Amino acid sequence: MTAVRPRVLSIAALALTLAVCTASQTVTPTKPLSVVELSGVATAWIPVAYGDAQVSVPTSFSVVYPGETRFCAPLSPPGALFVAPTPATETGSGCPTQAHSTLVRVVPVRHVPSKYASETPIILNGVTVYLGPTDQLLSSYTYYAPSLGVEVTADGPLAHQVIETLSRSPRAIALATGIAPSVPSSWHSVSFAGLRLSFPAGWPVERTETWDLCGPVQIAIVQGVTLDTDKEFLALPCPAPVAFPVTPSNGVRVDSGAQSPTGSYSPGGVCLHIGGLIACPSSTPDYSVLLLSVTVPGREQPVLVSIGLAGNGMVARTILHSLHDA
Repeated sequence: MTAVRPRVLSIAALALTLAVCTASQTVTPTKPLSVVELSGVATAWIPVAYGDAQVSVPTSFSVVYPGETRFCAPLSPPGALFVAPTPATETGSGCPTQAHSTLVRVVPVRHVPSKYASETPIILNGVTVYLGPTDQLLSSYTYYAPSLGVEVTADGPLAHQVIETLSRSPRAIALATGIAPSVPSSWHSVSFAGLRLSFPAGWPVERTETWDLCGPVQIAIVQGVTLDTDKEFLALPCPAPVAFPVTPSNGVRVDSGAQSPTGSYSPGGVCLHIGGLIACPSSTPDYSVLLLSVTVPGREQPVLVSIGLAGNGMVARTILHSLHDA
């Protein structure tokens, strides 16, 4: 149950191509499907997702997720990215500038801040963005993306380069409305816990019976298919917080047991009706893994499905829409 955490990703401009919908696949509207654009993102930078938004940072940046507390020493000198920080967790905000030369913050914003009321929006990487307080002399920038529900601030030498990578995350594409993609003929399928799903050819399939208290990995997932009956408890310590950005990867994990590690799942997301199943995404952002509670006909216990969110989100979207009652 250990996740693979590779370090390097080459990012190119991405375009989204839609395929034909199969008659058995229906989806309850969530968000309109749109093109993912990542023009100008530096090679070898890694995207860090938060809900429907993502920014890309160098591999040497520190990344601090909600609930983590980091002091100045563990932070990388080139820069640090704080995801949904709070005054209690963002200890790095008071560190000397030499400890991290560039600071980036991605903050959830659900209502339009008054400072943007009279601003004229621009289009950045296919997303409508309002420009907030900016001081080019001090390399300080603020962007607000209402459709993504975030405000991004950046200060320091790399501030402008980082903030210009703001875009939709693969999660936004995977859960978007629109025509469901057809499953490529080369893909394979597997049935487990009353549901059936498809995945790219060449992916390994692992069957296991173990679970742990750490729950599903939300930052990265092993590429392949993991089918877990969750019959046995694996008494291993939970992994320490990841200090640097983790390259997102595609993959899928299904937890079916009565003791499934549901601690990371939060109800409240808009449910999808796919292939005779009801798939409810977690209301938490889940970063680079889409976590769903799937109701399968004839089963009392929902099945927990984790889908990796990498690239432009189309592999995840295809896996999601391949789900159906076995």
